[in-house]
Amino acid sequence: LASEGIRFLKRGDWSPAQREWISAFFFREVMPVITPIGLDPSHPFPRVLNKSLNFAVELEGRDAFGRSSNAAIVQAPRVLPRVIRLPRELGDSEYCFIFLSSILHEFVHELFAGMKVLGCYQFRVTRNSNL
Repeated sequence: LASEGIRFLKRGDWSPAQREWISAFFFREVMPVITPIGLDPSHPFPRVLNKSLNFAVELEGRDAFGRSSNAAIVQAPRVLPRVIRLPRELGDSEYCFIFLSSILHEFVHELFAGMKVLGCYQFRVTRNSNL
C-alpha cells in the first residue's frame, strides 16, 4: 500500500498539525455521539452489541458526581467510519488514514473528567457468527 501512496498512521507518528486536526475531529464528530458506561456493583455489565467495536477503560479517581468507579465501557458508534482520511494537505503521501480506534485510544481520557485513565483495551464480541 505504501508504494501506492496509501498510509495508515499510528498515534506515535502524528505530526503536530495532524494531531490538531484529529483532536478537532474528535471533539466535533466523535465525542458528541459517545456515551461511556460506568461499571460498578450496582450496575450490571451492559449488553454489548454483536460485532461492535468496544473499549474497556480502567479508571482511577472520582467522577463529576463524586462516585468512584474503576472501569467503564465505551462503545464506538456504528455511525462513525472505522477509517478516517486525513485532509490531503496534512498527509505526507497521497492517501493518509487513521483508524477510529487510534483516535479513541488517544482521547478517551476526555470522556472521564476528573478521573485518571490507567488503561484502554479494545475488544469485540461475536455471537452466533461463523468465522
